[in-house]
Amino acid sequence: MTIAARFFIAIATFFLFATVATAAPRTVCFNLRFADDRNNCPAPANGVLRGCQAGSDVDAIGHQIELWDKDQNSPDDLIGTWYVNGGGTQCATFEWERSAASLGEHDPDVYMRYINRVNQTGFSNYVFVQVVRRDGGAHPATTWRNGQPGDPDRYVANNCTAGSTCYMFPSGYLLPTSDVASERAQRIMTLDSAQHMLQVYSDLMNRNVKLHFPGKDDCTTSCATDRENYHIFKTQGRDGILSTHELGHVLQMQIFGQDSLTDDVSKGGNGWSLTSDEFDSGATTEGWASYVAVVSWFDPNNSASNPVGWSVNFDAATPTNATCSNNRGIPLQVARAFWDIDDWNNEAGAGAAGRARDALAYGTLDIARGWQHFADGSGNRQNDESDMHGLNARDYYWNNTWWLAAPEFFETFIEHNCLQDQDNN
Repeated sequence: MTIAARFFIAIATFFLFATVATAAPRTVCFNLRFADDRNNCPAPANGVLRGCQAGSDVDAIGHQIELWDKDQNSPDDLIGTWYVNGGGTQCATFEWERSAASLGEHDPDVYMRYINRVNQTGFSNYVFVQVVRRDGGAHPATTWRNGQPGDPDRYVANNCTAGSTCYMFPSGYLLPTSDVASERAQRIMTLDSAQHMLQVYSDLMNRNVKLHFPGKDDCTTSCATDRENYHIFKTQGRDGILSTHELGHVLQMQIFGQDSLTDDVSKGGNGWSLTSDEFDSGATTEGWASYVAVVSWFDPNNSASNPVGWSVNFDAATPTNATCSNNRGIPLQVARAFWDIDDWNNEAGAGAAGRARDALAYGTLDIARGWQHFADGSGNRQNDESDMHGLNARDYYWNNTWWLAAPEFFETFIEHNCLQDQDNN
């Protein structure tokens, strides 16, 4: 298998030129993994999108790396940047003789640097998430340049000759750290969780994002501060679903073209939970982000998917509260509403919503595009509606009746989840 070059057009043009000039490319292969110890995310199973494997070293899919030429008597030279495009052994191919890195050297001695950045594999819209320090400064890259005592080239593909396939550490795999309790291991875990969200939603995003880990001390449950930044609290790097949740807020802000959201979760005091009773805006904004968190891990097009987040089933038909009207402010019900108009496991109504079915399935990205249909402003059904019940599921419904036009839209999205008592203004 091959790893993908970051800039497809530039690389393709470069290869074409190299072929005409009869220069022979080099191919370097390796296996990059990271130590996984995450919780609150699914293990590999039918319907799961690249599950967590706590206690294992797993392939770093979608993570970016740099390849460098190691020199003894002059500064090392950057060959290029790639991302890991799949599992197992991956290979990068590059032209050497005519590259800026060669400087007349006959054959490169190639090593890797891991640069704390992820993107969607096979992207059509290049957006990345970079993990940074609390203040936005860069974390150090992980380098395999110097090997280990007594074997300084242990992880270097030495003298990679034209026409051959060279390997970095062919007897094993490259691992940034095995200490899962370390800050470095946990920032890689939460960064990999972010890659799951990019794999689903990158095509709709318009800005790169900084993941701050450890995040701000006053952001104890993690938070998205604007459309380009979110913070994961220092003790929550192992939480697999949290990074995807905060990116749900980032996505909504990017679609709205603003750096804040109407999200009033003060009804029961400061803070919220999946089943707390909130004002309509808080229930909807947190419910949306919770849906994004779950759909980043589970395939809604697979009827066998069992979407569970925070130990709660997001596809259960029975509403949280036995009285239908008491579900309007529950974030979980909004999250389930978005999942229901997405997934292929269409179920009958149950409990307080016994007469309303889940009866349709739209595309995940089309559902997210529904936020594009909110006009700018703070008025009714606009993207910054200012009152505590503003920007709710009812607003989403009315702004998208022409877009998600199936007659079952209201039944599935609103009635099946007992959201009809949300503010209709």
